[in-house]
Amino acid sequence: MSGPWPGRLALVAVLGLLGGRVGLVVGLALVVYDAVRSPSPRELLLGSVVLLAAVPLAVLARGLPTRATLGPDLAAGNPAAHVLAGTGLALLVLGVLRDVRGGPPGPPGPTAERALVLRRPDRPDGDRAP
Repeated sequence: MSGPWPGRLALVAVLGLLGGRVGLVVGLALVVYDAVRSPSPRELLLGSVVLLAAVPLAVLARGLPTRATLGPDLAAGNPAAHVLAGTGLALLVLGVLRDVRGGPPGPPGPTAERALVLRRPDRPDGDRAP
């Protein structure tokens, strides 16, 4: 098996392992979205920002916790916030990996062959180094 499908299947497996049935559904939705649209890293990162920004809104929608209920079980008691945070984190990781690896998976293009070019620092007298 070659191409983008092994990575997509690995994503579904990891999200299913970490998130259970909901993680499996989110993983499948991300794979379908990726196969149909092939989003850019910027689009994935923007989606993660939107989802992570929605987490406090999901907590506020249920009402602020009282001092007696404030604790580590707060996240477990709000599945909507938990799913939003997990999906936002998955999109963040995908966006960063796509950006570092040079774009969406597929045939190599001009972005896949980016190279880091090191340049010597400028001299104190203002002349630029070659």
